[in-house]
Formats: sequence, C-alpha cells, structure tokens
Amino acid sequence: MTSVAGDRGEVRAARLTDRQALAELSSRVHAADDAHRRSLGVPAPTDSPGITMSSLIPSWLPLRPPSVHLVAESDGELVGSCRAITEPHRDDWVIIELDAAEGPLSGEVRWALLEALIEEGARRNVARYHVACADVHENLTLFGMAGFMAYAQEEILYRAPEEPGSGGRSWLRRGRKRGTRRGSPPELTLQPAGAPDAWYLFDLWSHCTPPAIARVEDYRAADWESAGHEAIVPRSSLNPILHFGAVNAWFAPLDQRAGAFAQHGASRVGPHYLRFLFREGIDGAAVLDAVFGRLGAEAMGAGILAPVRTYETAGLSAAADSGFAPVGRVTLLVREVRATVRQPAFVPAVN
Repeated sequence: MTSVAGDRGEVRAARLTDRQALAELSSRVHAADDAHRRSLGVPAPTDSPGITMSSLIPSWLPLRPPSVHLVAESDGELVGSCRAITEPHRDDWVIIELDAAEGPLSGEVRWALLEALIEEGARRNVARYHVACADVHENLTLFGMAGFMAYAQEEILYRAPEEPGSGGRSWLRRGRKRGTRRGSPPELTLQPAGAPDAWYLFDLWSHCTPPAIARVEDYRAADWESAGHEAIVPRSSLNPILHFGAVNAWFAPLDQRAGAFAQHGASRVGPHYLRFLFREGIDGAAVLDAVFGRLGAEAMGAGILAPVRTYETAGLSAAADSGFAPVGRVTLLVREVRATVRQPAFVPAVN
C-alpha cells in the first residue's frame, strides 16, 4: 500500500504533547465541507455556530478514556487521528473518531489508522468493533474492506432550544397545540427506570427491534439494569461520543408491560441527548411531552439530539409531533471477530 501513513512507523500512539495539534486537526476536519467523507461524519445541527462535532467530541480524553488513540504523522505534522473506547461490561470496542487532514491521500491515511487499530485490538482480544458513520461511499467502502457489516441506520433528530421565558411547560401548552393522537388518555404514568425494571425494558426493546438486529446487538435482560444511570444500553450512534454529566431514564406502563422508554443524557457541552422506544398502542408524543416536563429548563434551552432507528416508525412519528427535525442519517456497522475467524474473507486492495 502506498500511503503517507503506510509505514507503520508513521502511525503511532497519541501523546499528551499532541493535544493542541489534535484539537486543531479535529476543528479543521469537522468544519470542512467534506467532513462527512474525511471523518465518521456523525451529523450535528448547523443552525447554531456553537454546536459542531468538534465541540461535541473534545480533542483529548472523552468521558470514557480511550482504549487506543492512534495518530498518523507525516513530516512532523499530524494528518490523522483514530480513537476507540471499550464498551463497558463487554470486550467490544467502539470507534468514535477516524479523521484525516485534507489532501489527496486522506483515504489512505484513514485506512492505515483503521488497520492499525484492528491490529491493536487483536493483541488485546477485542471481540467486536462497532462504529457509526455517515452513509457515504468513502466510509462504507473503507469499513467494508476491513470486514465491517452494516446492520441498521439511524436518523439523527434535533429539537431546537426553547427561548427563555417561553412559558410554563404544562401538559396543555406542550402537547395539544401540536396535536397528539386522538383517543389517547389525558394522563399517563411516567416512572423512573431502575434495575428492577430491567426485564420490562428488555421486553420492550425486543418488541421494537427486528430479530436480525437483536442478534447482532445481543442484549440480555441484565444489560438493562444500568439503563437508568448509564447510557450504554440501548446502543446508538451518539451515546459513545457525548459527555454526560448525568443520566436518567423513565418508562410508561401499558397493560402490565413497558409501553415506552426514554433515556436522557445531560451533556456537558452542547445539546442534551434523548433516546426513546414506543410500543404500539401508546401515545408517543404524550410520553415525550411528559419527559420534557422532567428535563427542566437547562435541557430544553440547550436543545436535544435524539437518535432514532429508521425501523422505529412509532418513534419517528412521535418525534415529528414533538418538534424534532432530521439533521442527518448514519449507518451502524459491526465487525464480528469470531465470525471473521470462522470464515475469512478476501478484501480488495487499496489503490
């Protein structure tokens, strides 16, 4: 492979002294017009100059320290950066950054970094690799060459900040003016989600998730015990990269089962995070209205990012009724090491 980063001596571990250069590289890449082709391209709302992916992903240590942080260096200048973090409670890595500086060899730089990361993971017995990226040819080809398989897509939705002094958040002022579903009950019960509710939340997720995708993500009921204080479950494109100062979750019962689930991450920088699931027969817009009432003025004033799988039609409909608008779409991919070992595959060479 011919590349400025093809020599393994030019791909190395990041150092503390790289901090300023990494900050500048991240800012340049994510501010570029082709950021979705030279980075993972996870979208962020563009209507506020203070909200960019380089601000959502601080240049150095994320909330969960990186398992590996590699850089590509050419002639003493950093031209690429790649980070992965360990997924809690599993032997999986989540790739949260894969950036290359502008130039004719940016694709080769990203390939060299990804290849080096997978080699490092093999030495540490990493079971699986996860990544979310913009649905563009450069990203999908790159990860496909490395043995990644696309298994789902997410719409990234954004609810713009509410202006200060917009009034109290009563049920009437919040939801009915947008028109929630006719025939829904005037009130619903929203309860904090905790470890005793894990089976009910798992049952709701299993109901909302196609079996093929459920097999890929491989959750068990016990994985949901931490959903009320960690944002690890359910998986999304955003929860590995955002910094949460606190995590809360609620569910709404329906016929002795969980009819809805909402998980809120209070982000340290930029908009807050909300992940939700709805079972048929529950008024999702009314659930979101009730959740908004729990979030408080800080979250509503910061704006809210919500990743919703494209097969979650109830969630997409409720979000549209509740003031969310799409800002982009990402593809979720996984590289299963055990499957790769069982059935090696030929991959094309990099030009």
